[in-house]
Amino acid sequence: MDSTYKTNKYRQPLFEIVGMTSTELTFAVGFAYMESEQTENFCWVLEKLKELFVKKDMCPQVILTDRDLALMKAIEVVFPNSINLLCRFHINKNVGAKCKQHVVNDLQKTIDTLWMEVVWASDEVEYVQRLHQLEQACVDYSGFINYVKDTWLTPHRHRFVGP
Repeated sequence: MDSTYKTNKYRQPLFEIVGMTSTELTFAVGFAYMESEQTENFCWVLEKLKELFVKKDMCPQVILTDRDLALMKAIEVVFPNSINLLCRFHINKNVGAKCKQHVVNDLQKTIDTLWMEVVWASDEVEYVQRLHQLEQACVDYSGFINYVKDTWLTPHRHRFVGP
């Protein structure tokens, strides 16, 4: 689930919902223009989606989103038993952009590699080790490491770290 922001002639968010088959092909589930990207608007769309399920207990097991806090809250309300994971592509894009703002060119590739090792850690022990390595590499870049921890790792690590 994701929305585009003001890219149409009405300048309204277009909320797109897609599904994925067992062969990893995507298919359109639904689209909705919304007045704004507020929790109550997302709840309305998700409730309409929920009404389309043949059996009311057939809700999605996993929902993948970006870090849209209003959408994440709506998912908790409408699909409380679904797992909301965050898209690593979007996260890595944001972290990479922040790295370019804070880190000198020579270290950007190293820090990007260390970040990927944190994200793909196979267990808790490896995660702690990789995070420590990233922190050591960023000792002179507190703005960047604080962003990574405060925006991604502390509140949302369980939604995207690991295999």
